[in-house]
Amino acid sequence: MYTRYAKLQQLQLPKQPYYETQGTLLLLYAPGRTAALESTLEFQLHRKFRLVKSLETPLPGSAAGVVVLAEDAELLSTALSYFAQALQEKADFAACDAVFGFEGDTALYRAPGHLEGARCALLSRKLLERCQEAGCPLDRPEALLAFGAKLARAPRHIPQALVRFRREICAQDVFPPQGRRALLLSHELNMTGAPIVAVSAVPILRKLGYEVGVLGPSDGGSLSLFVEAGASVVTNPDCVTSPSLWGLASACDLVLANTVVEAEAVRALNGGPVPVLWWLHDAFEGYSHIAHRVPRELKENVRIAAVGSHATAALHSIRPGFEVRQLIYGLPDYARETFAPYDISYAGGRPLFVSVGAFEPRKGQDILAEAIRLLPEETRRKAAFLFVGKGSDKALLADVRALVREFPREVFYVKRLAREEIKSLMDQCACVVCSSRDDPMPTFVTEGLIFGKPAIVSEHTGTAGLVTDGTDGFIYPDDDPAQLAQRLEWAIAHPEALAAMGPACRALYEKYYSPKAFADSLTACVRAFGQPPKEE
Repeated sequence: MYTRYAKLQQLQLPKQPYYETQGTLLLLYAPGRTAALESTLEFQLHRKFRLVKSLETPLPGSAAGVVVLAEDAELLSTALSYFAQALQEKADFAACDAVFGFEGDTALYRAPGHLEGARCALLSRKLLERCQEAGCPLDRPEALLAFGAKLARAPRHIPQALVRFRREICAQDVFPPQGRRALLLSHELNMTGAPIVAVSAVPILRKLGYEVGVLGPSDGGSLSLFVEAGASVVTNPDCVTSPSLWGLASACDLVLANTVVEAEAVRALNGGPVPVLWWLHDAFEGYSHIAHRVPRELKENVRIAAVGSHATAALHSIRPGFEVRQLIYGLPDYARETFAPYDISYAGGRPLFVSVGAFEPRKGQDILAEAIRLLPEETRRKAAFLFVGKGSDKALLADVRALVREFPREVFYVKRLAREEIKSLMDQCACVVCSSRDDPMPTFVTEGLIFGKPAIVSEHTGTAGLVTDGTDGFIYPDDDPAQLAQRLEWAIAHPEALAAMGPACRALYEKYYSPKAFADSLTACVRAFGQPPKEE
């Protein structure tokens, strides 16, 4: 039986707790074909259940609730235990995540507040009675599920993939039956810049009246952020190249394609009936292997927006005639949040200079490492330097590790920090340093601005197009370690002047990167398609 489960279900099963639910009688109402359902009922850990073909006759007096299925489906062996536990915890309506397809490699993670459209859900006995009183026909599972979701007073989302449908996923599984629909395409669901900033688009689209779905690969850390923001998320490892999954877009009112990696999907949607906003965050390097897939002509339904002048220039290097709107991402005001302090005692009270990002040539950690070596010894000893990032490029990582060995009291390396630790780090550091050779709009620099921290940035970053040199940050030219060393030396020698730049840095965040600034820009981009949605 275990081998019949989808991979996601196999991964979830060992982590699921045991619930003592045998005192709760459940009915299963599935009046249609039930071949797949019946085969999985044999293996249910919860054994107190009864499969019924009708709800017209009075329910058994001890029945606590009904699991309603609008189509034949397979249930994970723990499914009824979870549904019964939801009843014991006073839920009156409960729906879960699900997997789809012959291989079960497409998963749906429901937004907690959006349970309408579920094809399998639990209704409590009292909720079933309310549905009947409201005129719902008990012989129609689809109507019963819709009424239940609408009339529920204590709905519950069960964040486990307890149901498997052998068919492909469709828009009705992802979105409620009513309202406008927006689909966000993301080639990553990890904790890198592009998916993190895309999360901020979800509440804005919802405010504009859209129900939001997200299509991406397996969870790399940011999936829960999308769900918490109010989106339902569909995952599939081949999402970037799957025409069947892009088909979800045809049932939507807006598509937001995140980064140039979605070029194949944009090509498929180009000239179609659905408005597509293609949001580009990509560096020049990002086009080296995908330029041939970027359409040479865009139809009226496709508009392009980019995160600043650097990302715009990168696109124009291959498609100089494309019109590009500016859509700089927004980040939440982390400075207003409460988070545990990250221990930077290793800095010894000295000003801490921070670089965050995966180690790869375009990120230029080697430039910063050489600049630190060029500092006068007396100056270097007055500061501390921290590199944070996964060592994707082994040569760069080796260079930084060698730097740590050279100056163990001044230079430090950490492979990874949690989001809360990054926030605390930005709150405590003196300055952030971005030595990238090619970086459209580095998010860690923006995170520093939230806390009023100036940045020293390469001229080859998108941030350089917004910074006023010497007022709210510093810019150095030519990817030159010596020029970077000069800015570092000044900052170390003038800690009071560096700290005094705080208000100007914070003002830069408010003007370009705040939730309000982003909401205004994204709303303008959406409304440029015409027939703007009505705001809530």
